[in-house]
Amino acid sequence: MTLRSLAVAVALLLAAVAQAAEKHPLPKELPPFGADKPLPVPAITTFATPEGLTVWLVPRPGIPKVSAVLAVRGGLSSDPKGAEGISELLAEGLKEGTATRTGRQLAEALQAVGGALSVEAGYDALYLSADGLSSGAGRVLDVLGDVALHASFPPAEVEQVRANALQALAARASTPEFLAEKAFSAAVYGDHPYRTAAPEPAVLQAATAAQLQAEHARRFRPGSALLVVAGTFDEAAVRAAVAAAFGGWSASGPALPEVPPAPPARARDLVFVARPGSVQSSIAVGRPMPGLTDPDYVALTVANAVYGGGFASRLTENIREDKGYTYSPGSSYQTRRQGGLFEIDADVRTEVTAATLMEIFYELDRMGTTEVPPDELRTAQRLETGLYLFRAQRQASVARQLATLWVKGAPPEFLGQYVPRVNAVTAAQVRAAARAAFASGRQTVVVVGDPAVRPELEQFGAVRMVAP
Repeated sequence: MTLRSLAVAVALLLAAVAQAAEKHPLPKELPPFGADKPLPVPAITTFATPEGLTVWLVPRPGIPKVSAVLAVRGGLSSDPKGAEGISELLAEGLKEGTATRTGRQLAEALQAVGGALSVEAGYDALYLSADGLSSGAGRVLDVLGDVALHASFPPAEVEQVRANALQALAARASTPEFLAEKAFSAAVYGDHPYRTAAPEPAVLQAATAAQLQAEHARRFRPGSALLVVAGTFDEAAVRAAVAAAFGGWSASGPALPEVPPAPPARARDLVFVARPGSVQSSIAVGRPMPGLTDPDYVALTVANAVYGGGFASRLTENIREDKGYTYSPGSSYQTRRQGGLFEIDADVRTEVTAATLMEIFYELDRMGTTEVPPDELRTAQRLETGLYLFRAQRQASVARQLATLWVKGAPPEFLGQYVPRVNAVTAAQVRAAARAAFASGRQTVVVVGDPAVRPELEQFGAVRMVAP
């Protein structure tokens, strides 16, 4: 390619980029958005086994598959003092064998019916999920019951799981995003059990098969568990399979204590983590928020969508599209059994760190001082309801959502109430909820970056240093 042709190609590319960056209104002849289709909530059959296990059966005719989720209260927030984060290792170890099956045999048993097993450690519970063809519903429940009642944690397998966990942790800890998340959780929650972002290496290095067996025995109790079965199935056959898989489940010792209430939001707290030589700053801003059952929950969800929860949000428009400070900023609002957490994340160029914080604060305060225009409100509502309905198309998602509602203390009816409640939120309700929760002066701020950034942050308040 000649220099002339190269110059022409670059010019055309720049012109195309400039044209793509221009804002063009949608054609007026486009039809309006269709109405949201209501989420059909099936009649949920509920019962308890003689051992005390709560069971929800959720028929969803159609695809001949079944999805089952066993939620067991006692996640990261229930880890013992000095072993914070051990739940992550416990979750991985659960899949490695039982008294009668190896980990491979567990996997093969589900593969034979087109399914798989997964285990996740949440803050408030462990979630064991399995699926398969409807014809294999009994096999799916048998595997779940075997793991729940008879997990054996073979020492050789635990050693491998521990080695993998240490390698994964080392990879995570090398990123500024992980350092920001770790410092943010500690700053927001203090000594509360929700502060754990990941296990410390020493916790993983000291873990043993006996320790995991003890944690399994302490947490896995029929009276502290819920089994959700969703899909196409014969109810009588599933009831019989549940009785066979979970019959005789017993537990000894006291039940886990309830997680204490989350701490309230405090005055602005500025935290800095030095990462010498970094060309970017990783920013995390947020605070504790109300939980799923709070009257303001739905309005705050919509407020988050307006602020930073989507690509068309105010934060993205401001610091990405308008100012070019960052590529992918965003905010999230997550709930737990005790309250919730609002968090804003952005990776920005070092030289615009302070300027980015100023815009984050500006957009936060604007949420509580002005009402959202009708078009912007409707866009946020469509985002929330559309994502919710899209996820609800999958049986596994419905089963997991119901299990999560139970863990957080909400009734199963919430599944069908969410979309109409979102659509009913008014601009005044969004402003009122945001005024109470989004004020920039009551946010925790964590910045991970080059030490040269710290003096720039002092204009927003006193800055305290914490180690990585």
